[in-house]
Amino acid sequence: MQNSPLTPLPTAEELVQRAQAMIPELRERGPGHDADKRISDEVASSLRQAGFFRICQSTENGGYGMRPSTLWRVTREIARGDSATAWILSLAGLHPWMAGMFPAQAQDEVFAGGKDAVVIALTGNVGRGVQARLEDGHYVLDGKWSYASGIDVADWAATLVEVPTDDGAKELRLLLVPQSSFRIDHESWNVFGMKGTGSKDAYLAGERVPLYRTIKWADVQSNRFPGLERNQGPMYRIPHTSLFVMSVAAAAVAVATGILDLYVETIRKRIPVGLNAPQTEDRFSLAELGAAGARIEAAFSLLMHDVDEMWDQASAGIAFTVAQRTRYRTDGPIICDMALNAADALIRNLGGSLMPLGPLERSFRDLHAMASHFLMQVTPAAELHGRALLGLPLPQNARI
Repeated sequence: MQNSPLTPLPTAEELVQRAQAMIPELRERGPGHDADKRISDEVASSLRQAGFFRICQSTENGGYGMRPSTLWRVTREIARGDSATAWILSLAGLHPWMAGMFPAQAQDEVFAGGKDAVVIALTGNVGRGVQARLEDGHYVLDGKWSYASGIDVADWAATLVEVPTDDGAKELRLLLVPQSSFRIDHESWNVFGMKGTGSKDAYLAGERVPLYRTIKWADVQSNRFPGLERNQGPMYRIPHTSLFVMSVAAAAVAVATGILDLYVETIRKRIPVGLNAPQTEDRFSLAELGAAGARIEAAFSLLMHDVDEMWDQASAGIAFTVAQRTRYRTDGPIICDMALNAADALIRNLGGSLMPLGPLERSFRDLHAMASHFLMQVTPAAELHGRALLGLPLPQNARI
């Protein structure tokens, strides 16, 4: 279902402005997200009403069909209010694109009548003791999934499972499962950082998934999925891992931007011990602020450059090389590290101001937790890129 031509789509700037308008509400609700171990229904509703989950939803399915860079410009503003909400939007806001990879019948269920959808992904080897069997045209699933970020506010989950084939072999498939089918362990998310993301354990028991709500993981990785029969936008010709990596990096650099805001607010009114003058008069603090601000902006600029480059190249119908894929795979953690190091320098400069619990402390913990994501580790990604630059073969299991 395409958008009606009589209904004008919002511009990227309008979406960014909607996000900016939410900052006061997000700052007020952020502590409650940590306490409740999830973002609130009210905030999730605000994100939906603003149209943020339509940004990467295809026009063929009633969405805006915009560049993913627009989603992550919006995420950056959301992070100025609450780091946990930024994480959910940065990842789940991308995943309508994944739902569009499935056969048309599955898409019609997810986006019935052109509605939006909050889709989470359980693809990072997060299944525990998962069993699948093929029965009467369905895969029947039992098991546990960890790190289900946003499961409380989701409509669907795309989960990666090793399933049996007709000939008795095994293959990886991505399966779409409604959120209502999961049993959520609300006591399972007890962590140092990202408390408010609600990345809990979730269970399925005897869940029957029809074949039309499954696709081969190999087809996802090679851009040969059934959804291409309907969805013609550039995103469906971009390598899956390249965009997926950027969704994590985008959350990190967004939260670093929020820390930058909080630092500026803090030093405007702080008189450090031994200085006897506002911290804004301290040349060292000004230098730290200038350097960190520039580094965070550089990280965000690299993010925007890469994802817009992907979009433009896909629009032109030009295939992506192995070296490009490994560069994107490496740029993601580099973006994260640039943002993390800059934010850490600001926190160190504040000294004792970190001690009170509050938005700065929460964002600091959340950023470090985000940076621990397996896709944000530079060394394994950089090795792949080094191999590609030398024309050496990549490991068989290389995720690019």
